[in-house]
Amino acid sequence: MHNFHIRFRRTALIAGVVFLPLAVLIAVRLHTHGGFEFEKPLMMWVHHNIGEGFFPIATVLHYLGKTAIAVPLIGIAAWWLYRVGNRRGALFCVSAALIPTLNMLLIKDWFERPRPLFWPRMIEETNFSFPSGHSTFSAAIAVMMIMLCSETPYRRVAWLIGIAFALSTGFSRVYLGVHYPTDVWAGWTNGTLTALLVYYFVFRGRYLSDDPAVSQISSDYE
Repeated sequence: MHNFHIRFRRTALIAGVVFLPLAVLIAVRLHTHGGFEFEKPLMMWVHHNIGEGFFPIATVLHYLGKTAIAVPLIGIAAWWLYRVGNRRGALFCVSAALIPTLNMLLIKDWFERPRPLFWPRMIEETNFSFPSGHSTFSAAIAVMMIMLCSETPYRRVAWLIGIAFALSTGFSRVYLGVHYPTDVWAGWTNGTLTALLVYYFVFRGRYLSDDPAVSQISSDYE
């Protein structure tokens, strides 16, 4: 238990220092001034300099983050974790996807930031812009992968895949012209920190490695 708290506090502190200060500054600026001057030039640069070759990837990432696909994927992952005996992992999987999403919807309605419209878009979104829901979801998925695999031989792979997924999803939202860069940062902040808090409350009573499924995976490599 003691090691769990130390490990969590270190992880949460690093994530908080990286994400939270800038996210707070962004929120304050949006509330008082409505936006940032650098965002349009940056988005136009991306639009003119990143080729059409990225569009299929951005499209796939777009649909992976939509409810019709994301919910079944989370359900399948939670079902599998439950089936192999990792009940806390299953609860974490569902909660770490649901709670950041609820936060995101509340923040969207609070700020009511319109979507950027700097060029004709191939993919349309109709709700508010801040924060990015896809970036929220991708960051939460990255935290799920990293934390659930933290005591297994797959932890390095989980870090690489999780971070690559979150970064590419966030960039794709700017590339598609459906989000400002600051929307993406706020989404990453929400997804990362909320999922970490969910992990703490789900697993604080025991080590992840106490779970039979994880213990079995680890023993196979000893």
